[in-house]
Amino acid sequence: MISGIFENCVGSKDIEATLKYWAEFGYREVNRGELWAEQAGLLYGHESDLTSIRLQNSNSADHGLVRVMWWKQPRNEGLGDTLPVVVGSRWFASLTKDIYAVADAFTDDKANGGDWIYTEPVRAIEATGNKGTGLYNRFVGVREMFVIGCETRQAFFQRYNYNRPGYGTVDPSSPLSVSEGTHSSFITSDHALASFYADFFGLIPLVSNGKRSGYQKPSTRQILMLCQGQEFYLSAFASPKTNVGLLQVYSPLYPTPDKREYSQPGSIGLSLFTYRVEDIAAFHQRVRSSTATSVTTIISNEFGELCFGLVAPDGMYWVIVG
Repeated sequence: MISGIFENCVGSKDIEATLKYWAEFGYREVNRGELWAEQAGLLYGHESDLTSIRLQNSNSADHGLVRVMWWKQPRNEGLGDTLPVVVGSRWFASLTKDIYAVADAFTDDKANGGDWIYTEPVRAIEATGNKGTGLYNRFVGVREMFVIGCETRQAFFQRYNYNRPGYGTVDPSSPLSVSEGTHSSFITSDHALASFYADFFGLIPLVSNGKRSGYQKPSTRQILMLCQGQEFYLSAFASPKTNVGLLQVYSPLYPTPDKREYSQPGSIGLSLFTYRVEDIAAFHQRVRSSTATSVTTIISNEFGELCFGLVAPDGMYWVIVG
């Protein structure tokens, strides 16, 4: 019934410049559509003329796509240079074959006027891994980095000495050797509400759900730009159909600003995740019986697909795509 996180949607100020950016990561246009302001208001909760372009990386057509959304009258300037761990923050991650090539590209662009905040690649260990102690006991894990721009919030990771077939596919034509989006993340204030994504979205909670992490872990501290003592709970939810398209939910154990208004449809930058299902009528009925609010009727989106919008109990806006 479920295919997982379908698209990472980005509000754009300049479509052509935004398309040029995503082309560097291997994305190409596969669809384009428009909505009048009234129609956009019904589905996205923001009444403005809308032009959208769907971008696909390689042949990954069922998860991890990017949708560029140009609003004639944007809701607001978006999350901008807000640091990763504040309520309402969103980002997504992609696999790369050469994380230092990605880091060098952002370093060079910033040196020539590019407006970026980013971390240097750092070693990290996932659920399985090995710190490495020498030539005959090598590091097993990933190197990761985080990038913040006015229209994007992305993490990149490269694997070392292990593989997860199907979890990120890098097409040889990608200039920076980057895959489709492998997992998407956001920050919420109440971690108990994360169960909604298992109970009503049908995602599968991972065994490590609810784990505590943060500043005490050096790699996490660097990647998420944490200050001393800042920790959070983290849960992850997998698609029942694929081993990619995961959702990660973070909840800080310290006060943060509430930036949800700046990561909603109509905002500039990463402002929406979409979720694809096979039987949208059944899923609509299921969500209407939940604690979700602002559930719209099923209508056609700018690509002619049946969709509806909702606000999850954690206050995050979603669009369900049939």
